[in-house]
Amino acid sequence: MLSQERYNLIMENLRVKGNVSMRELVELLGVSMDTVRRDIKYLESIGNLKKVYGGASLPNQIVTNHSFVNRKNSNVVEKQEISNKAIQYIKEYQAIALNAGTTNVEFAEELVKSFDCLTVITNSLLIANILNTKKDFTVIVTGGFLDHEEHSFYGNGVMDNLHQFYADIAFINVNAISLEKGITDFRQGEVEVINAFIKNVEKVIVLADSSKFETISYLKICDLDKVDVFLTDSNINPQLVKQYKEKNVIIK
Repeated sequence: MLSQERYNLIMENLRVKGNVSMRELVELLGVSMDTVRRDIKYLESIGNLKKVYGGASLPNQIVTNHSFVNRKNSNVVEKQEISNKAIQYIKEYQAIALNAGTTNVEFAEELVKSFDCLTVITNSLLIANILNTKKDFTVIVTGGFLDHEEHSFYGNGVMDNLHQFYADIAFINVNAISLEKGITDFRQGEVEVINAFIKNVEKVIVLADSSKFETISYLKICDLDKVDVFLTDSNINPQLVKQYKEKNVIIK
């Protein structure tokens, strides 16, 4: 494959996903890690992308509405790693809340494997269907209007129902996290759901792969201090973790 063909594929992938890991590019392009690094370095030198720890993103990236399918199929290994971390925070018989998000879909699969009896509140149709396979799980679905693209419920019906429920932990999926701007998202209905979960739980845990850090989206959810801990993957830049820690933000 010619270098220009590789450049085109890298940029096409970035435009679809917003970010991409080195590991994904090695597999996509069928070349060595060294070749990918050189390609990333060149594309950064001409301003086409921004090199980040373990991969690349679009320059000055504002996260926009990438399709659910594309988000679900990206960073799968990282989502599995995060899910394995998250189950360590749960005990049998607890009540937890999961908002709609592709990492929480992966997390729901781990919950089914790891626990026998939980109560789960969710606005996600996909998550509810996964959890429904466990007969001793109590699954509370918020109801409301169904967003067919996101496979989730939103609207006044959701909000009315959420105010009636309390949980031990909320596991939250978001689109963007920034030291300066806090937590943001492009899904308006989901922003309302997340804020309702935050108000009605004892602990808030954000599950976000490393590509979500130091990006922003259109709608503010909350400041970083509303979250007890951020769980991410091993591709996170250690220097970034240090910067967040200096602001009393815990990333694990």
